[in-house]
Amino acid sequence: MIKILKKISKRSDVIKKNIDKNKQKTVVGFYEDVIIKGLLIRAKVDTGASRSSIDSGLADFLKLGPIIERRAVISSHGRGIRPIIETEIKIFDRKFKASFNIASRHHLRYPLLIGKNILRKGFIIDPSKKLKKQKRKVIKNRKDLHDLK
Repeated sequence: MIKILKKISKRSDVIKKNIDKNKQKTVVGFYEDVIIKGLLIRAKVDTGASRSSIDSGLADFLKLGPIIERRAVISSHGRGIRPIIETEIKIFDRKFKASFNIASRHHLRYPLLIGKNILRKGFIIDPSKKLKKQKRKVIKNRKDLHDLK
Protein backbone atom coordinates (compact mmCIF):
# COMPACT_ATOMS: atom_id res chain seq x y z
CA MET A 1 0.00 0.00 0.00
CA ILE A 2 2.83 2.40 0.86
CA LYS A 3 4.53 1.66 -2.49
CA ILE A 4 1.32 2.54 -4.33
CA LEU A 5 0.96 5.80 -2.41
CA LYS A 6 4.59 6.71 -3.19
CA LYS A 7 4.01 6.05 -6.91
CA ILE A 8 0.86 8.17 -6.89
CA SER A 9 2.74 10.93 -5.07
CA LYS A 10 5.59 10.84 -7.61
CA ARG A 11 3.13 10.95 -10.53
CA SER A 12 1.27 13.91 -9.06
CA ASP A 13 4.62 15.71 -8.60
CA VAL A 14 5.44 15.10 -12.28
CA ILE A 15 2.00 16.34 -13.35
CA LYS A 16 2.38 19.42 -11.12
CA LYS A 17 5.81 20.20 -12.66
CA ASN A 18 4.35 19.90 -16.16
CA ILE A 19 1.48 22.22 -15.25
CA ASP A 20 3.97 24.74 -13.82
CA LYS A 21 6.03 24.57 -17.04
CA ASN A 22 2.90 25.18 -19.14
CA LYS A 23 2.04 28.29 -17.10
CA GLN A 24 5.18 29.89 -18.51
CA LYS A 25 4.27 29.09 -22.11
CA THR A 26 2.38 31.27 -24.57
CA VAL A 27 -0.60 29.77 -26.37
CA VAL A 28 -0.76 30.33 -30.13
CA GLY A 29 -3.20 29.17 -32.79
CA PHE A 30 -2.56 27.86 -36.30
CA TYR A 31 -2.32 31.50 -37.48
CA GLU A 32 -0.91 34.44 -35.54
CA ASP A 33 -0.20 38.11 -36.18
CA VAL A 34 3.43 38.92 -35.37
CA ILE A 35 5.53 42.08 -35.54
CA ILE A 36 8.82 42.35 -37.39
CA LYS A 37 10.44 45.80 -37.68
CA GLY A 38 7.17 47.47 -36.67
CA LEU A 39 5.12 45.74 -39.40
CA LEU A 40 2.18 43.53 -38.41
CA ILE A 41 2.38 40.29 -40.42
CA ARG A 42 0.06 37.27 -40.52
CA ALA A 43 2.01 34.06 -39.99
CA LYS A 44 1.14 30.39 -40.30
CA VAL A 45 2.29 28.19 -37.44
CA ASP A 46 3.73 24.91 -38.73
CA THR A 47 4.92 22.20 -36.33
CA GLY A 48 6.27 20.22 -39.29
CA ALA A 49 8.74 22.94 -40.29
CA SER A 50 12.03 22.71 -38.42
CA ARG A 51 12.96 26.31 -39.27
CA SER A 52 10.84 29.42 -39.77
CA SER A 53 10.62 30.94 -43.24
CA ILE A 54 9.99 34.43 -44.63
CA ASP A 55 9.02 35.48 -48.15
CA SER A 56 11.92 36.93 -50.14
CA GLY A 57 9.85 39.98 -51.15
CA LEU A 58 8.93 40.69 -47.54
CA ALA A 59 12.56 40.25 -46.42
CA ASP A 60 13.65 42.76 -49.10
CA PHE A 61 10.90 45.22 -48.13
CA LEU A 62 11.91 45.05 -44.45
CA LYS A 63 15.61 45.22 -45.39
CA LEU A 64 16.37 42.15 -43.32
CA GLY A 65 19.88 40.85 -43.18
CA PRO A 66 22.68 40.25 -43.39
CA ILE A 67 22.65 36.60 -44.43
CA ILE A 68 24.35 34.75 -41.58
CA GLU A 69 24.61 31.36 -43.30
CA ARG A 70 23.16 29.11 -45.99
CA ARG A 71 21.47 25.83 -45.14
CA ALA A 72 20.21 22.82 -47.02
CA VAL A 73 16.43 22.48 -46.72
CA ILE A 74 13.88 19.91 -47.77
CA SER A 75 10.48 21.29 -48.70
CA SER A 76 7.45 20.14 -50.67
CA HIS A 77 9.27 21.48 -53.75
CA GLY A 78 12.35 19.34 -53.17
CA ARG A 79 15.82 19.98 -51.81
CA GLY A 80 17.70 23.25 -51.98
CA ILE A 81 20.02 25.70 -50.27
CA ARG A 82 18.46 28.77 -48.66
CA PRO A 83 19.96 31.87 -47.08
CA ILE A 84 19.35 32.30 -43.34
CA ILE A 85 18.85 35.67 -41.65
CA GLU A 86 18.29 36.60 -38.04
CA THR A 87 15.86 39.28 -36.90
CA GLU A 88 13.83 40.33 -33.89
CA ILE A 89 10.22 39.15 -33.80
CA LYS A 90 7.41 39.99 -31.41
CA ILE A 91 4.67 37.46 -30.70
CA PHE A 92 2.15 38.85 -28.22
CA ASP A 93 4.23 40.51 -25.50
CA ARG A 94 7.29 38.34 -26.13
CA LYS A 95 10.18 39.81 -28.11
CA PHE A 96 13.23 37.76 -29.15
CA LYS A 97 15.72 37.08 -31.95
CA ALA A 98 14.90 34.26 -34.35
CA SER A 99 16.36 32.89 -37.55
CA PHE A 100 14.41 32.53 -40.80
CA ASN A 101 15.25 30.98 -44.12
CA ILE A 102 14.41 33.19 -47.08
CA ALA A 103 12.19 31.59 -49.71
CA SER A 104 9.81 32.60 -52.46
CA ARG A 105 6.44 32.25 -50.74
CA HIS A 106 4.45 34.35 -53.25
CA HIS A 107 2.42 31.30 -54.31
CA LEU A 108 1.53 30.52 -50.68
CA ARG A 109 -1.20 32.12 -48.59
CA TYR A 110 1.04 33.50 -45.82
CA PRO A 111 4.37 35.32 -46.24
CA LEU A 112 5.70 34.07 -42.91
CA LEU A 113 5.95 30.58 -41.49
CA ILE A 114 6.63 29.99 -37.79
CA GLY A 115 8.54 26.73 -37.37
CA LYS A 116 9.83 24.66 -34.49
CA ASN A 117 12.90 26.86 -33.98
CA ILE A 118 10.53 29.55 -32.62
CA LEU A 119 7.88 27.26 -31.10
CA ARG A 120 10.54 25.68 -28.85
CA LYS A 121 10.99 29.06 -27.16
CA GLY A 122 7.97 28.45 -24.96
CA PHE A 123 4.87 28.21 -27.15
CA ILE A 124 1.94 25.79 -27.06
CA ILE A 125 -0.43 25.38 -30.00
CA ASP A 126 -4.18 25.42 -29.47
CA PRO A 127 -5.92 24.63 -32.79
CA SER A 128 -9.20 26.14 -31.53
CA LYS A 129 -7.63 29.55 -30.87
CA LYS A 130 -8.97 32.29 -33.15
CA LEU A 131 -7.21 35.45 -34.30
CA LYS A 132 -8.28 38.73 -32.74
CA LYS A 133 -9.48 41.50 -35.04
CA GLN A 134 -6.64 43.97 -35.59
CA LYS A 135 -7.14 47.73 -35.64
CA ARG A 136 -4.12 48.26 -37.87
CA LYS A 137 -3.24 46.92 -41.31
CA VAL A 138 -2.03 43.31 -41.35
CA ILE A 139 0.25 42.01 -44.12
CA LYS A 140 -1.42 38.77 -45.17
CA ASN A 141 0.16 38.24 -48.59
CA ARG A 142 2.39 39.85 -51.23
CA LYS A 143 -0.49 41.98 -52.56
CA ASP A 144 -0.80 43.66 -49.16
CA LEU A 145 2.93 44.33 -49.29
CA HIS A 146 2.63 46.05 -52.68
CA ASP A 147 -0.21 48.21 -51.32
CA LEU A 148 2.23 49.62 -48.72
CA LYS A 149 4.78 50.74 -51.32
